[in-house]
Amino acid sequence: MTTPMTTAQPHRLLGVWAHPDDEAYLSAGLMAEVVDRGGAVTVVAVTDGELGFPADDDRLTEVKAKQRRSELLDALAALGVHDVRFLGHPDGRLAELRGQDLAAELVPIMRSVRPTMTVTFGPDGITGHDDHIAAGQAATAAWMETRMGGLWYAAKSSLWLDEWRATNDAIGIWMGDEPDGVRTDAIELALTLDGPALDQKRAALAAHGSQTDRLASMLGEPTYRRWIAEETFRRPTDVELADVDAALAMANWCHR
Repeated sequence: MTTPMTTAQPHRLLGVWAHPDDEAYLSAGLMAEVVDRGGAVTVVAVTDGELGFPADDDRLTEVKAKQRRSELLDALAALGVHDVRFLGHPDGRLAELRGQDLAAELVPIMRSVRPTMTVTFGPDGITGHDDHIAAGQAATAAWMETRMGGLWYAAKSSLWLDEWRATNDAIGIWMGDEPDGVRTDAIELALTLDGPALDQKRAALAAHGSQTDRLASMLGEPTYRRWIAEETFRRPTDVELADVDAALAMANWCHR
């Protein structure tokens, strides 16, 4: 079963993510719940994740990008999601884009989808990945422009970080410091998946085999399933929204 939501169920969900597989790790359970309740889900993949392969994989970039797109389509199909928007920006280079330009690409998508909730990365990007941070910032800016529905940031609870700290450090998922955990009283939505709901999320992640097979094998299936079971979301703070506004204004001034 799934831990009940603490807030009203979104019925039009928009996810804005940097790479294929971000959406499955951070929101597969939420997407499946929305679909099961008759709602609609749209996923935006800002890059194709073409850098997510071993250094000795000498295939053409286009071939790698095509594989990642195919994996994303299969992963979302496992959740009943079929509305996918590919922006095709270069993997690993989102921080080089003007945030206003990327936000401008997202605004018409938001206006057409009219989400009741948008989910994306917060300022820490979960792992500290620059692409995650840039995608979340652009999604936040687009939401501030349209003010359609609510905005949630994917997060990790303090309890999850405490439980999995040794594992996370061993596999090296952080690209900087460990993110600050969200206290229980600051969580807007929390899902703990098990049974069929966890099976469905695992199927979505299995579709991203180029990114997940090695890690699942390293952790072992029972541990991997427990590691992926939690999904946590919080609302942005007023300070975070002001920071995005200021950062984009500064970037716009610098590019004049």
